[in-house]
Amino acid sequence: MTPTYNIVPGSSVGIFQLGDTLWHVLDTLRTRKTEYPKFELSWDPDLPHKSATTIHLPHLTLYFPPSASQQLTLITLPSLPSSGLTLTYETQILSSPSQPLTRARVGRILGPTFASTSGKKLEFPGISFDLSPTSSTTSGSVGGREDVVKSLTITPRDGDEKEAKLVSCLVQPNKGVILTLSGEDNLEIVIGETTSQDLLLDLGPPLRKFWKEDDRLERMWGGNSQPGGCFWNYFQYGLDFLISGEGVVLKILCHSNIPGTPLFQRYARCPWTLPTPSGSLDLTSTTHAFRSHLSSKSPSQYIDEVRLTVPSRSTLNSAAIMNGKKGKKKGGSPASANSGTDTGLNGRRTPVSDLEEREDTDPPDAMVLDRVVEGGLEGVIGVGPSRLLGFDGLIIEEDQASGGICSVLVWRDEDI
Repeated sequence: MTPTYNIVPGSSVGIFQLGDTLWHVLDTLRTRKTEYPKFELSWDPDLPHKSATTIHLPHLTLYFPPSASQQLTLITLPSLPSSGLTLTYETQILSSPSQPLTRARVGRILGPTFASTSGKKLEFPGISFDLSPTSSTTSGSVGGREDVVKSLTITPRDGDEKEAKLVSCLVQPNKGVILTLSGEDNLEIVIGETTSQDLLLDLGPPLRKFWKEDDRLERMWGGNSQPGGCFWNYFQYGLDFLISGEGVVLKILCHSNIPGTPLFQRYARCPWTLPTPSGSLDLTSTTHAFRSHLSSKSPSQYIDEVRLTVPSRSTLNSAAIMNGKKGKKKGGSPASANSGTDTGLNGRRTPVSDLEEREDTDPPDAMVLDRVVEGGLEGVIGVGPSRLLGFDGLIIEEDQASGGICSVLVWRDEDI
């Protein structure tokens, strides 16, 4: 059944609202499989951390430009005449299969406006219409009144940019983070001081809780955690908090939601930044920039902390053999089975032999992590390993294929 969309200039088309995050929109589509059984997701596979992301739905395109928040900024209906859609505006039918949208109808419903210099576009605040001149228009007999609208675009009104719920996240190694929520005062979360009750009051309840049962994780998270530790997952903010048995924040994990990486779409993008004397570091910064601004009193200590989370080479070989027998799946998002873009990174899947070789040649403060062997990604192409780099009070995860920073872990080194 072809859907009916209500058009709100500068705001929305149906359920899709300007300002919504990529994570929210994909999560919404996942819960509406009957209405949207298939869609495609596209981005630049070579630079996914700097790339725009586009969702292609039947008769509808949603555009998310490269930004710290991955917000929806443009909605396009690219082929109105052939779409068969019914569009409504306030209480009126704007377009339907039996009533095509024309220049005259746009003026009658939305009011007068100026046409572009070429006469092929009508623009109103928050909405524009691209026209396809008819043959009668060319002859000049009807003055263009019956020109058919071939596409429609919704954009924010001038001066009305949509602000994300989480505006910024200032990372402070060995201390915590400072969150800026839309319309609210800054919220400082201090490791060892902020309590779970504070999080409930300031951020609300987490979408999910995960009790830490694997003791191997204790060393990655910076020392021996107390029994009863629990991860609080705020997927909508791209944040995880490790809470002690006494209800105190121990660690903070900020996710970048880079397309094509193993954790893509499990979390929204956290707009994290790390201030330095020469500027801020973020998910697009290089590891060289992190090394030049951060210190590490014992790189081998941090690598030893994360080593137990990395599968053995025999496990990697077994997983590679199993994955080699699987059929290839189109799309780079392990979180959405219906994504249809070619995200195979030009076929640059890292062979196990290359990975072993790279482990020996990596800098001494880096450790290779291959999440593919964790399960759930069998048959998904283009998902490669990442590197973990440890610093005083901070561990970053770098996607080896693109160089983007997938996540940052903030913890407190008690020896500093």
